[in-house]
Order: sequence, then structure tokens, then C-alpha cells
Amino acid sequence: MVYAGKAVMDTCPMDVVILTPTTQESYRETVLTLPITRLDSSQIARFKAQYEQEIAGRACHVGIDLSRVEFLDSAGLGALVACHKHVRQFGGQVGLIAPRPLVLNLLAMTSLDKILPIYASVDDFTSSVAQIP
Repeated sequence: MVYAGKAVMDTCPMDVVILTPTTQESYRETVLTLPITRLDSSQIARFKAQYEQEIAGRACHVGIDLSRVEFLDSAGLGALVACHKHVRQFGGQVGLIAPRPLVLNLLAMTSLDKILPIYASVDDFTSSVAQIP
């Protein structure tokens, strides 16, 4: 399994990828990669490119770490669903890790919490997908 680029468990037949949505900011000649706080229309293209690069057409389970995301709009919800569909086509599962209360409420109001399981922590997610045959 892969956990942020490191092996974590050998009990699951698929890799596990923990994805933290990020953005890149330039400061002088340095490019900084920072976790995003808003998953909205301004960040969707970057998020899509990020998960497509991480998944790279392979079967894996993806945990999306939303612990830093403070705001999510309809474009962000659509991006999460698109990621879910992308991963499912290769036989994997997507879970949302540690969403903040506002994001959690939005997921519940739209019933996406029924499609995209919610996990309190990375450990909860990795333990859960380890049980999948």
C-alpha cells in the first residue's frame, strides 16, 4: 500500500493513496505547494489534475484528506463525485477524511455522505479499506 508515498500495510490487495488537495503559489523564484482551504471552482482543475496524476490509471483506494478544507461549493462537490467515478472505474473506493463541520453538513445535506464514506482519520480510512477483499 502507498500512504503519501510510503508503504503502510500489506493486508489490502490494492494501493492506498492519501490525497490532500493542494495548490501551488509562487514566491519570488520558489514554488510552494500548500493545502487548499477552499475546494471551489477556482481550484477544480488543479484538484482534478492532482488526483489523475496520483491515480495514474491504476486500481487503488483513495482517501481525500479534507481536514484543511473550510469551504466547499457545488463545483467542489462535483469534483469529489468525479474523483469517485474515476477511482471506481478501476475498482477502487474513495473515502473522505476528517471533513470540517461546515463541509460535513454540506455533504449530509446533499446526501453525498451516503456515497462517499466519511472517516475521522487517515488510520480509520486505511483500516477500513484493509478489510476490503
